[in-house]
Amino acid sequence: MGRRYHRRRGGNYTVVLITVFIIWFIIVSGIIISRRFDFGADDTDSTIGETESVPNSDTESGDTKDSDTEPSTTDAIVTEEDPVTYKEITLLSAGDIMFHMAQIEYAKAAGENGTYDFTNTFKYIKDLVSSADYAVANFETTLAGDAYKYSGFPAFNAPDSTLDAIKYAGFDMMLFANNHCYDTYKHGLIRTQEKFIDYGLDYIGAKLDPENDGCLTVDIGGVKVGMLNYVDDLSGGITEPRYINGRVIREGDLGYMNIYNLSLLDEFYDEVRQNIDAMRAGGADIIIFYIHWGHEYKTKHNWYQEQVAQELCNLGVDVIIGGHPHVVQDVAILTNEHDSTKKTLCYYSLGNLVSNQNRVTLGEDFSNSSLTEGGLIVKLTIRLYSTGECLVVKAEAIPTWVHRYKTNIGIVHEIVPAKAALENPEAYGLTATSFGKKNAEEVYKATLNIIGGVTEAFNESVIFPAVGGVE
Repeated sequence: MGRRYHRRRGGNYTVVLITVFIIWFIIVSGIIISRRFDFGADDTDSTIGETESVPNSDTESGDTKDSDTEPSTTDAIVTEEDPVTYKEITLLSAGDIMFHMAQIEYAKAAGENGTYDFTNTFKYIKDLVSSADYAVANFETTLAGDAYKYSGFPAFNAPDSTLDAIKYAGFDMMLFANNHCYDTYKHGLIRTQEKFIDYGLDYIGAKLDPENDGCLTVDIGGVKVGMLNYVDDLSGGITEPRYINGRVIREGDLGYMNIYNLSLLDEFYDEVRQNIDAMRAGGADIIIFYIHWGHEYKTKHNWYQEQVAQELCNLGVDVIIGGHPHVVQDVAILTNEHDSTKKTLCYYSLGNLVSNQNRVTLGEDFSNSSLTEGGLIVKLTIRLYSTGECLVVKAEAIPTWVHRYKTNIGIVHEIVPAKAALENPEAYGLTATSFGKKNAEEVYKATLNIIGGVTEAFNESVIFPAVGGVE
């Protein structure tokens, strides 16, 4: 009996163990299946939440794309835009360069073996001019060679070596639309242009061929600057005959000059519009307009300068730089009448860079005679952004003064940057005379008073695009 009981009890225990194991297995399996389902749902939700996208039809059909050559929708979303960068250049512009006989005689005395040396005139501004990426000045004389005698006012003709000094100073372009460009008629007008070319100088304002436009787009450090230069014929609107500076323009010669007449302004504006459109179409990023106009020895611009300046602004000119009055004139910020967001910085006159005009030669009683000793150099910082936007981000107005004094070989004319010279008179030669510092300071202060704070106001108004760096 006992043994039979023992075997019966062992069989029941085995059944219980098997039953417990089956129940445990079912429970554990259910838990595992449940947890696997939950995890799968979590993974799917996370992916959608992160990409917020659905597979494209190519992927669903089993096709795949090379992500290196063709980014997916997700790649396009997470890729950042390229940072805005810019190229930056400096453009320097100076006033009228004139050579009266006192200057020519000194250059002859300073030269060797019959040559004319004008370099002394520019020695104190050489570093300033050369520091710019591109430098421009108005060449207000002619180079007629042996066909005419050397002369100053009223019909200017100077030695070719004036260009040696101008190159020495660091200038790159000469403006030749001015009231003295025809002083030696067509011969001097053409030969002067030929000498510019011989010396490797760019120039605008005159033409060797009337079919040309007399303008130029210059690539300066990757920034294409469109430049134009025109002169008022100073006739007051008289059209018959056409003349410039009181000199009748001979038949067939008018087409060699960029010239305008106050009675023919619509023709002038149409020509300017065509030139600007052509330069823009050719890739010009910015337009600088140099113009010879106004009343001599007046420090305030007149009504027709303002009228012409406003129309140039409306035509899309970015900066206007004037000359002819022989004194510095006021500065203005003009607003385009067709687009109020577009502004034009206008310097009505930069005055003389160098001449023999001053308080001594003109006389103390002559209106503003002392101011003919002064001038203005304008240095523009121009940026071309990778977005295509091009603008002047900074303008500097640098007053100059001509130190004129006698030496044992003639009369010296030395251009000095006034502020720097006043801070260090000996280094800029002001101590060579008893009046150097006094007169320089007088003209410097008068110049600052004429131009006011317009340049600074323009700089403060500039809106800079967000950039990532300089190219």
